[in-house]
Amino acid sequence: MTPLPWRMRRALLPGSRPWAALARTWDLSPEAARLAWLREADDEELGWRLDPSWDRSTDPFLLPGVPGAVERIRRACAQGESICVYGDYDVDGVTATALLMRVLEKLGARASFFIPNRFNDGYGLNLECIREVMAQRGPSLLVSVDCGVRSVDEVRATKELGADWIITDHHALGPALPECPVVHPGLDGYANPSLAGVGVAFKLAQALLDAAPTPRGADGPFLDGLLKLVALGTVADMVPLRGENALLVKRGLLAMAGANGPGLSALLRASKVDGAVRGKDIGYQIGPRLNAVGRMGGAEDAVRLLLARDAASAAGLMERVEALNLERREIQRALGDQLPPPGDDPFDLVVEPTAHKGVIGIVAGHRMRATQRPSAVCTVLDGVAHCSVRAPETYDLRPLLELAGPYLTTGGGHRYAAGMTFPLRNLAFVKATLNKGAQEQSVDAPDAALVVDGAGTRLAPPRAELERLEPFGQGFPEPVLLVEGRLAGQPRTFGAGYRKFRMEGESEEFTLFADEPRSLEGSLCLAVAPQDHPRWGRSWRVDGPVDPREAP
Repeated sequence: MTPLPWRMRRALLPGSRPWAALARTWDLSPEAARLAWLREADDEELGWRLDPSWDRSTDPFLLPGVPGAVERIRRACAQGESICVYGDYDVDGVTATALLMRVLEKLGARASFFIPNRFNDGYGLNLECIREVMAQRGPSLLVSVDCGVRSVDEVRATKELGADWIITDHHALGPALPECPVVHPGLDGYANPSLAGVGVAFKLAQALLDAAPTPRGADGPFLDGLLKLVALGTVADMVPLRGENALLVKRGLLAMAGANGPGLSALLRASKVDGAVRGKDIGYQIGPRLNAVGRMGGAEDAVRLLLARDAASAAGLMERVEALNLERREIQRALGDQLPPPGDDPFDLVVEPTAHKGVIGIVAGHRMRATQRPSAVCTVLDGVAHCSVRAPETYDLRPLLELAGPYLTTGGGHRYAAGMTFPLRNLAFVKATLNKGAQEQSVDAPDAALVVDGAGTRLAPPRAELERLEPFGQGFPEPVLLVEGRLAGQPRTFGAGYRKFRMEGESEEFTLFADEPRSLEGSLCLAVAPQDHPRWGRSWRVDGPVDPREAP
């Protein structure tokens, strides 16, 4: 294992305790308050996650586009119009689709949903798909979730076919908006511009149910049920878990600890999630399973699983989801092994003409985390490069795609994840432009692949306090600490060559999820993260070795 460069998360003067006030205000241990302070959390930020009450939630009618969308949907319900929810194939898209379907069903609407196929239809509003939906189902109103904000021509063409649109989206805005109600958190200075697509759909749901700002009676449990979907989509889409996003996800995580419907119950069992659900459970277990359906083909079964009404249908759908996830893992592993390692370019862009389009985003994410630089993995179809792009928190992909715009056919997304296509003949221009833009952004990016919270496992809060600070994820990362010393005894091997071991001076057990026999020899300095389990207690995941000469 190659030692990783690293830095402290936040500068701290020796002997200072700037987190003491947070500890007093929120009744936190010094370790938990220190962790929050290192993540630049103040009283307001901690309030979103430690006291996630409805009265902290932003009035949904302040979200641009909501009043017009509510009026049109209510009219469609009252007049018995057919409504089609047009979604997307990732976790954010399928959870947003399922959420809006549940709300429309509660309102008594005649509703159906459509998810474009990643391979046949591509991302976003596809006019051929719209014509097919119109011919087969005859909706007079279509509502997009997690897509459509740049689809000016498609919305105009649909109107000519006799149907209206409502667009709900959170991706980068284009030069003009579609001529219809557009619900988007990036418009008009809305208080939470970082909502995920499913978060935008939820705010619309709040407004449709007259639940602003605090739900009445039975609407409270129903909305908390919807927040389970919001938690899944928000964490999986890697939007910042700060502010209202933290509140929505926290309420969703707490709701998932109670009774769940057949589909979500099957998903949690398959993911081996027992008891309290954490952000990492969604990021590493639940989300990849839902995502696998759209990565391998059509994503409709992912929506059907989330909407399943009985255990038998949920079990059948979950079996298919598991099979697709296993297939996805094998294809992803093979592609990762096939690609050359990242070089020294500021923007890591690699083209593999045979790459499976469904897994290039995952592999790009792995390369990005290994280098802490933006990464794009591209496949080629009919002379056109189709690329998934990922970036660490210190970069912003949106201006990079704008910079490369003259050479791209399509490009869009959000700060940390995006997609783009371009004629393969433009490859050299695209690489040069993205390298230039990434180099300019890297001037302000810390030069370290690993950010740590200090030295010694004693700095980690107890499991109960880590659960209070949830959700951990994008914008509020889980703890990472350094430990230094030699092995205490011999490591135990288990699973696929994984090893558990102890170190001198540390009472905790560590787990290395890699088969590298020389990596545990001599004096070690390791970056580790706590792994808490309701039945097995705490162990520590080894994220990698660091240079002991740099240890604090």
